[in-house]
Amino acid sequence: MSTGAELDGAIARGVAFLAEAQCASGELPVFASTDPKMETGCTLDPSIFPTALMAQSLGFCPEAAPVRERALAFLHREMDANGLWRHWTREHPFYAQLPPDLDDTSCASAALASADIAFPDNRSLLLSNRDLRSRFFTWISPRPRLTKGRHLAVTAAQLRHAVTLFFFYRRTSAKPYDVDAVVNANTLFYLGDFPRREAVAAMLLDVLRGDGERSCDKWYDNPFAIWYFFSRALAPIAPEAEAIVARKILSADPETTLDRALAACALLWWGRQPAPSLVDALLASPDVQGSWPRAALYHGGRQRRKDGVFADPHPDTPRWGSEALTTCFCLEALSRVRADVHKVE
Repeated sequence: MSTGAELDGAIARGVAFLAEAQCASGELPVFASTDPKMETGCTLDPSIFPTALMAQSLGFCPEAAPVRERALAFLHREMDANGLWRHWTREHPFYAQLPPDLDDTSCASAALASADIAFPDNRSLLLSNRDLRSRFFTWISPRPRLTKGRHLAVTAAQLRHAVTLFFFYRRTSAKPYDVDAVVNANTLFYLGDFPRREAVAAMLLDVLRGDGERSCDKWYDNPFAIWYFFSRALAPIAPEAEAIVARKILSADPETTLDRALAACALLWWGRQPAPSLVDALLASPDVQGSWPRAALYHGGRQRRKDGVFADPHPDTPRWGSEALTTCFCLEALSRVRADVHKVE
């Protein structure tokens, strides 16, 4: 059983690593690579989504407050006038080719809201970005018959760059009517209570009950990531999911430190303590710099086949991850475990 002192030491070293690795802009670094194991061909790829996740995780770690504050300031600067975000930063060469999306917007909004940082009210925009079954579309784009009100006013501006938008949807795996389960989970996590949220919860529960984790989302195929995002979204409103998620995690075999951290965090969102062996494995895996190993969290998408099932990602599909990202999930897990250990001590 890990002691409070062991947890304190690992957390302190992890925070020191993040403080050293953090960019001057406040962004926490992420790499892109077509290598699924992210061992070769990794290049820095300035992006919003990873820093949004890391800022959220660091909210559980008081020692990381300065790192988190700089990350939150970065997110706030990257926001557009409507309180929306794209995947890449403003300085990225492909920034203008992307429409805003709900994954980045929901996670960045949740991180800012958790720190009581004010930003434009974007709830009505997100709530109007739903299909006829009340599930959220991934991309914030103009859609005939569905776009109206403020959503129309915001997305109509994209029509000035209609050719760019056309080729984005034509040349990538992204499609304007994408409905992805993790994106819906992250939007549910941010919005909390809203009309017809039960449709989103039902979608996520269907994935869990049908063992559909590997094929529920175009951008994620790691079940541990699915369980993490689903758990933080469903824990406040769908207690029936707890036993399902816990059973799946306890019977799964994590391959990477990132998997172990996501598993521990998912259980903690349900108020369950991870097994001591899982915590010990996290404590044993940081390197001499205090960081935990890089692994891919998400990828650049895949095609949906005619039968509705996703094909495997193309070999050239980029994946994103970094030591900083894994470290933040480890710090979330260890900080939450430590809170209970110190209660006992």
